[in-house]
Amino acid sequence: MVEIELKFQLPESKKKSVLQALKPKTAQKIRLQAKYYDTTERLLAQNHMAIRLRQEGDHWVQTFKASGKNHLERIEHEVHLGQCDIEPELNLELFSENKVVKDLLDQVLGEQQQLMLQFKTDVQRTFKIFSIDETDIEVCLDDGIVSAAELSEKICEVEFELKQGSPEQLILFTQEWVKKYQLWLDVRSKAERGNLLSIQQKASPAVKAKSLILSKKDSPDAAIRKMVSNTLQQLLPNVAVIADGFADPEHIHQARIAIRRMRSIFKSFKSWSEDIDPLWEPQLKQIFQALGTTRDLDVVRDEILPELLKADAPFQNLPETAIIDEQLHLLFQKTETMCLLLQLLAFSYHEQTNHKESSKLKKKIEKSLNQLHQNIIHDADHFSQLEVEARHRTRKRCKRLRYCIEFVSSLYDGKSVKKYLKQLQAVQDKLGLYNDLHVTEQVFSQSADQQAEYWFAVGWSKAKQQQLLHESEQALKKLADIKVFW
Repeated sequence: MVEIELKFQLPESKKKSVLQALKPKTAQKIRLQAKYYDTTERLLAQNHMAIRLRQEGDHWVQTFKASGKNHLERIEHEVHLGQCDIEPELNLELFSENKVVKDLLDQVLGEQQQLMLQFKTDVQRTFKIFSIDETDIEVCLDDGIVSAAELSEKICEVEFELKQGSPEQLILFTQEWVKKYQLWLDVRSKAERGNLLSIQQKASPAVKAKSLILSKKDSPDAAIRKMVSNTLQQLLPNVAVIADGFADPEHIHQARIAIRRMRSIFKSFKSWSEDIDPLWEPQLKQIFQALGTTRDLDVVRDEILPELLKADAPFQNLPETAIIDEQLHLLFQKTETMCLLLQLLAFSYHEQTNHKESSKLKKKIEKSLNQLHQNIIHDADHFSQLEVEARHRTRKRCKRLRYCIEFVSSLYDGKSVKKYLKQLQAVQDKLGLYNDLHVTEQVFSQSADQQAEYWFAVGWSKAKQQQLLHESEQALKKLADIKVFW
């Protein structure tokens, strides 16, 4: 019912090498021709579900798929139709005996049971089962196309499906293939790619963070693994779009938020588990900084430049030196980046059954939040006198505190949490705009000596920063007066 697998995109140049690794003489081959169905409103796709009819060699299979609790798991139910003299028609009644599937379909489709063909896939699959330490893993190379109406796209990907054994062993196994063949992790299914093709879009909307529900019975170790898993749910879909070269500013923004959330976990809660690698946080920092330049320029172009133009700025565009990195996708195809993401996935998936330390969870939360809160309000009375770097340190601490609170908020009274976060958000809004203006000043000052009209932006942003310094200090003082909820 639940399949556990990871899927990777394969560079065309490495396809021959992967075929050799599958040992053609002993590997199996099969042609897979699938038709995917949905309502005209695409209700299934909107709810991360898919229904297909697939011819597998000379047999037919009708399959339901839905997203699981993480990007390693998917709900799957197959109905084998056997050999058919004529092509079978889709029949939703075949799913009626599976209560989980029936309930999901009833919930999403309701009375709308009329499904239409949306797109097709035609794939030549080469596959082989590898056995390591009582773990069986099926490795599949899928080579073919996905098509919708007159449009089509190439499929060249490698899937690793756990047939028996440990999910952690599966992840460890994939890392060796990533290193050898430059595979990059892609959590988007063929169904998602086909749906995008059929509506003529290159990427799904950026994925935002979802709420995390912790249990009072969780040990600190179990809690931090849940936090990492929650963050990967946001990070991996956005990373896949960036790696594919189709990201818009929001994908980059959400990926950056996810990485900042992950770094917040490892900075504030790292003592909660002995399995945290101290190299993870600095590696994440490097990726974050690479994304930062692109994100900063997006903000200046999309949010600050329009305000400058309203103020009658004597220019229309950003300086030519403000170049957005066009090679950002390569960062998320790098072997080092992929191995880091796989290590984080393995950490998050490790099951913890020991609840003996659950009583320590709130004590550890209190210690971490108190330290952050005290560091922030320490700067409240003299914020405007701080050096620029110290002000940015306060801004970063505010973000980290908010993310940490969001991770643990389910364990506390909702009204008290909301009241505290409201004032913290007021501080963040002021400090965030201050930072955007500081970046604006830097962007334009680099070209002002060559193009004097850019001094207008430098002076304008400096004046705005002075105004915001006072407002930020007042907001910080209000935060210092609020009673903490933990």
